[in-house]
Amino acid sequence: MKKLLSLVLGGIFLLFGAAAVWAAPTTFTVSATVPSATGIGVAVSNVNSTSNAFTTEATGTTALSFDPMTFNTTNNIYLPNHYFALDFSVSGGSGSPDVTVSYNEGSNPNGTTNGLGYKSTATFAKEVSNGTTTAETFLTAHGPKKRLIDLSGEHVAYTEVAGGFLRIYLGVWTGTTTAPADPTNGQPFTAADGAGVYTGSLVVTAVVN
Repeated sequence: MKKLLSLVLGGIFLLFGAAAVWAAPTTFTVSATVPSATGIGVAVSNVNSTSNAFTTEATGTTALSFDPMTFNTTNNIYLPNHYFALDFSVSGGSGSPDVTVSYNEGSNPNGTTNGLGYKSTATFAKEVSNGTTTAETFLTAHGPKKRLIDLSGEHVAYTEVAGGFLRIYLGVWTGTTTAPADPTNGQPFTAADGAGVYTGSLVVTAVVN
């Protein structure tokens, strides 16, 4: 009986001893750091006016020409065979760009009025891509289409394109009423315009948020 009692007490001692080892909890701190973006990129694409096929321009492209301009005998206006798309993104980490756009008129064969800024447009859109398809929503707070001459500190906040990215289309004014319609105060290139090179500068400022 004494031997049996010794074994029972020994078992209880071992049980209490095991419980004592694990009585104090151990806390593990788990963490992960997502780096902030270190840069902003603008991808430029040349878009075919008929097929809407995108052709990516070389990185760093800033010279955007609508040439060649061809006379359309149906509407009696000069039209290019393409337009441009500017896609904004961040690099080096997480974040979204806040974008501000302004336009400055350049050379104008018409004199002091009816320059390139009156005859070309910018269309603002939010693009959401799932890797295979892209859904496009036009930003009505920005027209969604405006004459370039009307762009003065046009600010597109990163919150306006949350979950996607900003795309700005640049094109020649045609007077289209198909959504998004051309602004009614724009003008086409016609045979009544002065011959020569029309230029302008689109100044884009972007910061990471």
